[in-house]
Amino acid sequence: MIEWLRQNFPTGINYLVRQDDKEQINSFLMELLVAPFQKGRKHNLWGEVAERLPLIGKKLGWVPNKIPGTFLTDTVEGEIADAVAAADSHLQPLVSHFEKSRNLLQRFKLLYLSQQHPLSLSQGETKLIWFLSQWVKKPEYLIIGHLPSGISSQRIKDMVNFLNRECNSSICYPIIILGFQPGYTEWCNKLISHQEWKVVSDWPEY
Repeated sequence: MIEWLRQNFPTGINYLVRQDDKEQINSFLMELLVAPFQKGRKHNLWGEVAERLPLIGKKLGWVPNKIPGTFLTDTVEGEIADAVAAADSHLQPLVSHFEKSRNLLQRFKLLYLSQQHPLSLSQGETKLIWFLSQWVKKPEYLIIGHLPSGISSQRIKDMVNFLNRECNSSICYPIIILGFQPGYTEWCNKLISHQEWKVVSDWPEY
């Protein structure tokens, strides 16, 4: 999977990928990464597929339109701090990891959510928190199937501005892949005209 991404989405630039519908990229990833555990024999749970998945998970961040209920901590702040700690190879988050979590929440004006349980959030809030937890784990690739789904126009602007600023920094990570639909590009016009982004006409075959 990661080698396929490297071949089709080389490093050094980010990508906007045209898709036929807003679930095309998500469906591809669901079929590749999730479906093997939902069908077939039980040995899939501990076989070759299961052995590969953690390696993929370290290098691939994914923000689908419908976020699975897989939050592991009791607070939003803790969920992001856990992801920061994991990226730093710590089993438990340190004070510095919680500070980074709060700083990110503050940047998105979400600090009021810091002590809420992740499973109590709205769809849009859940997507934002999932995005932040994927971002801080420092994957090689971060794929967002369709960024506008489920979030307000202001939050879309916040996320696009965040990605723009981060990609202009000297320590830009990860390689970002955003899906978009033809006829609905207002939200990503700023990225289409940006030199750090390349428009791809179709999602490549696997």
